[in-house]
Amino acid sequence: MTQSTKVIAPHTGARDDRRFSTWLAEVLAVPPSAVALTQIAGDASPRRYFRLRLQFDDPSDFSSETESTQALGGVPMTSSTVNQHSWVAVTSPASENNTAFLQVQQMLDSVGCVVPAQYASDLDRGFFLMEDFGDVLLATQLTPDAVDRHYLSALSALGKIAGIPADSVSLPRFDAARIAEELSVFPEWFLRTHLGLEAEAMADEPWDDLRALLTDVCLSQPQCVVHRDFHSRNIMCLPNDRLGLIDFQDAVVGPITYDPVSLLKDCYIQWPRSDQLRWLENYRQTLLSTGALVPGEFAFIRDFDLVGLQRHLRVLGVFARLCLRDGKPDYLKDLPLVLAYTREMLALYESEPAIAAFSEWFEGVV
Repeated sequence: MTQSTKVIAPHTGARDDRRFSTWLAEVLAVPPSAVALTQIAGDASPRRYFRLRLQFDDPSDFSSETESTQALGGVPMTSSTVNQHSWVAVTSPASENNTAFLQVQQMLDSVGCVVPAQYASDLDRGFFLMEDFGDVLLATQLTPDAVDRHYLSALSALGKIAGIPADSVSLPRFDAARIAEELSVFPEWFLRTHLGLEAEAMADEPWDDLRALLTDVCLSQPQCVVHRDFHSRNIMCLPNDRLGLIDFQDAVVGPITYDPVSLLKDCYIQWPRSDQLRWLENYRQTLLSTGALVPGEFAFIRDFDLVGLQRHLRVLGVFARLCLRDGKPDYLKDLPLVLAYTREMLALYESEPAIAAFSEWFEGVV
């Protein structure tokens, strides 16, 4: 979620919006007219996020005996303070892993990660009411004097996630089929649709060899619970220097370097290579201190870099698709950074034959 907002009426006229407002009113035990929603610009998914406040034209309409309302968030409310409290309400289509959202929320909460409290849900309709983490994204707070503190805190949270026994959770596996599916958006949406490359211009053999290499790197390193979208726009800055995690419903069991890549090679902000590696080694030491079996420093860096190459090739396709199919052109402005990450790794690992062959072709067409 980001900071831009759009105010909508409690009832927009659309049947689903009326049902949503009615459901929220029932959960909060208030008249539907008291439900005021402000749409919050969300993520790359079709979910819609709203900030919910209660607005009573007549303070006497609010009863201090509305126990269900007061229980949500544990904040006692009176007629004079009820308008100051807020929640986040979400509508999420069935395609968005709604059941997984609640399961992963409970899993992360159980290991001490800060995640939004879930107050009510209707999984059949994809309706959620949850704690409001506010609007302060980590992305907006990464000043030179604060970035180290924030990143070390974020990596500490990652250590808690990675420490969850992978065999104790029923999460999807980041297996060869899933990796192939993720990488398929690169030729389809970035090369063919965005760049307009003809089929005969595609280099099938270099691409197949690179995919095989990246798949092996992902599968051969230690596997752990992975948030899968752990970056500065999915981490909220909360009071008392806490970091809150959101957008975790796509968690998988996958490579141990995947989440550090998402954070340290963020698709929306870039840090010097020296800082990336310093933070990465801090994370590796954190894992070692918990008894985790992780590779040595240089092997860990290679895993980190090549998982990053896999992620950024996928993101090139995803960002192009978001623009061209989903009507979200703002993502195009982030393509240059993702392309820079990709080229950096192709150059750094050009001694590896599969990367060298793909890089030669890639630089000739992009």
